[in-house]
Amino acid sequence: MNEDFQSIVNKMPEFMKLILAKPFSNRDSLGKLPVKGIYIFFENKEAVYVGRSNRLRKRLLEHSRQGSTHNSASFAFNLAKKEAEKLMINIDKKRSELEADGTFKDLFYNAKNRVSKMEIKVLEIENQIEQAIFEIYAAIELQTDSDFGTH
Repeated sequence: MNEDFQSIVNKMPEFMKLILAKPFSNRDSLGKLPVKGIYIFFENKEAVYVGRSNRLRKRLLEHSRQGSTHNSASFAFNLAKKEAEKLMINIDKKRSELEADGTFKDLFYNAKNRVSKMEIKVLEIENQIEQAIFEIYAAIELQTDSDFGTH
């Protein structure tokens, strides 16, 4: 294995310890945040989503802002899709079509509200490669529903 890659992989358990040791924040009490890094959303103290950003404050707020679209509130959008499936609503449509559907729109609104109440932990990671690898590592390690698909 490439030595540089192995060096990065070796940092992952330490990054996990560091982020889990961070205090919980929420949407209304984010405090001073780094610009770049990884974030984890928690619901009932259980990790549910891992993401990364180079504009953390804005990104965290986008996930739950009521005006956010399927692109900027992708976590909430995926929560809404899961709820729609439970309700036997056809979600086999383009994201923009789902977002325009009245019933789904309500589910999406509720999902953004749900995300707004979740707790958050953040870890500053400047290096983009370390960010990307840790996002995947944390999602696997914490068994979250993080979605790495593109849209």
